Amino acid sequence: MDSAFSALTSAVSGIQSNLRGLQQPAQDIATASVSGREPTELTDALVEAIVQQRELEASANVMRRMDEAIGSIIDTFA
Repeated sequence: MDSAFSALTSAVSGIQSNLRGLQQPAQDIATASVSGREPTELTDALVEAIVQQRELEASANVMRRMDEAIGSIIDTFA
């Protein structure tokens, strides 16, 4: 059971870290200047936002699977 709580703690930590990691790319995208016909360079910010999103999704998936596993254990003993 300790490993389940450890996995949940790790998942929560990952989610918090990725939410913090999304702040800078979101800020860069929101404050990008748009000047006439010149393209605005957002590639780095968009790529970083997608990376953070995917990592957040992975952490959420770990949390969901651990919740299911703990639920199964509780159902077994109920």
